[in-house]
Amino acid sequence: MTRTAEPNFGLVVAAGRGRRFGGLKQFVPVKKKPLLFYSLRAFELCPLVSGYAVVTNPSRISQVKQMLKKFRLQKSIAVVAGGKERMDSVEQGLFALPESGYVAVHDGVRPFIKPQMLSLGFRAVHRYPAVAFGVPVTETVKEMVGNHLVRTLDRTSLVAIQTPQFFSLELLRRAFAQARNQHLITTDECQLVENLGIAPRLLPGSPLNIKVTHPEDLLFCRAIL
Repeated sequence: MTRTAEPNFGLVVAAGRGRRFGGLKQFVPVKKKPLLFYSLRAFELCPLVSGYAVVTNPSRISQVKQMLKKFRLQKSIAVVAGGKERMDSVEQGLFALPESGYVAVHDGVRPFIKPQMLSLGFRAVHRYPAVAFGVPVTETVKEMVGNHLVRTLDRTSLVAIQTPQFFSLELLRRAFAQARNQHLITTDECQLVENLGIAPRLLPGSPLNIKVTHPEDLLFCRAIL
């Protein structure tokens, strides 16, 4: 049975330093708009989203606010400065959101998110504690030690997890508190709730929902957009 309806929010993380990319990729222009714009637009157009917070580099807060105004993105609740690590940035974004409701945490450099994807995830997280999109791993995956391949992993049980990832705000804050007490560093929010013994529900993701990591990824983005 679906729980009593509570508001849904977005938390878009765009505070990365782009070490592998060679710069702040979230602000690189694609079709005359910053890459970040395409993620924000999905939250703006999703009818189930009440508002969203954007976490960005301290030096780029003014730029993000100007972008929101320029492109008439009106659901933004706050633009806040990120921290040293991803965990720090997500936690700063949580401080800017209301106490209750649900949240979709999304990487601001995944431009192919769709409003329908957000709607599907929010409907699911109103039934399950945590929800994430993922795609099956299709290539052979091997464990490496130094420059040597030492073991082939069984890919039939492996998925590549994407964002957005969906949680109740209460659960995600509790997961952060537990991780901080344990001095645990995680790479995504699902790992935080897994640390509480909760197994997130998997939804089928899209191979197009790529995370822009290297400069050549922009060629793909420009071709699709």
